[in-house]
Amino acid sequence: MTPAAIDYKNIPVQSEIISGIIHLDVDSSTCFRELDSFVSSDQGVATLVLRVVNSPFYSRGQKVANIPHAITVLGFNVVRSLAMLAFSRSIFAQTRNPLFRTHIWQHSLLTALAGRRICEGLGDSSGRDDAFIAGLMHDVGKVLLFTHDQRRYLDVLQSVLETGCSSLEAESRILGVDHCQVGREAVVQWKLPERFVDFMGEDLSQPRPEYAVDPVRLSLALANRLIRDIGIGGRQEEDTSLRQAALRNFGVADELSGAWLEDSFLTELMDGDTYRLCANL
Repeated sequence: MTPAAIDYKNIPVQSEIISGIIHLDVDSSTCFRELDSFVSSDQGVATLVLRVVNSPFYSRGQKVANIPHAITVLGFNVVRSLAMLAFSRSIFAQTRNPLFRTHIWQHSLLTALAGRRICEGLGDSSGRDDAFIAGLMHDVGKVLLFTHDQRRYLDVLQSVLETGCSSLEAESRILGVDHCQVGREAVVQWKLPERFVDFMGEDLSQPRPEYAVDPVRLSLALANRLIRDIGIGGRQEEDTSLRQAALRNFGVADELSGAWLEDSFLTELMDGDTYRLCANL
C-alpha cells in the first residue's frame, strides 16, 4: 500500500470547509463573517458547535441559538476549535468498532484536551487552541488507513496493544505504509497549512530540538505520550517513574510533569463537558 492508494475525499465534511476554517486570519475584518459561513454550511458541524456551546462548560447563562451569536459570546478561537472538533468527530464516527473508538478517537480527543492544558502549563496560553486542534488532527492518518482496510488495521491495533510496539512500526510491517506518511499526504490533499505536517506527519514519540521553541508541538508530543502511556492509544505503562522519565526526555522538569501524571488530571479531562459530549461516537 502507498499513501496514494488512500481515498482522501471519503470524509463526511468537505475538506474545503476545514481548510477554509483553519486558514482564517483572526486579525481580518471579515474573519467572524467567514467563520460563520464555513460553520453554517455544514449542518453536522453547526449542530455540534451549538450543542457544545450551550453545555454548562461553555454556557454564559444564555441560550446560544446561532453561529454568529456563538462567535460573539465565545470568541473566534473557541468557535474555530469547536468547529474542528465537530469535523474530527465526523471523520472518526465512520466506525463504531470499540478498539478504534477507544484507541484512535478517544485517544485523539484526550490528547487534544490534555495538550490544551499542557500548553497553558508551559506558559503559552495563546497557543492553547492550536494545541487542541493539533491533538484532534494528529492521528487522522490512522483514520484514513482504518477506513481503507479495516481488517488489517485492526491487526495493527492488536499488535500495538499486545507487544507494546509503536503504531508506526506495526503499520509499516502490516500495511507497508504508516499514518505519518498518510497524514502528510492529507495535508496536501486537503490544502491545509504546511504547519499541519508538524501535527499529522511527524513521529511524536521522538524528542526534537525545535520543540524547545514551539510550545504547541511540545504540548502535542507530551499529551500524545501521556495519554498513550495511560493505556489509551497504546499499551499501558503502569510504572509512574517510567512514564515521568518519558516526559523528561522531552526536556520537561519533573516538578511540572508531576501534576499531569496524577490520576486526577485524566479524571478532570474525562469529567469535562467536551469529553462527555463527544467521546461516544
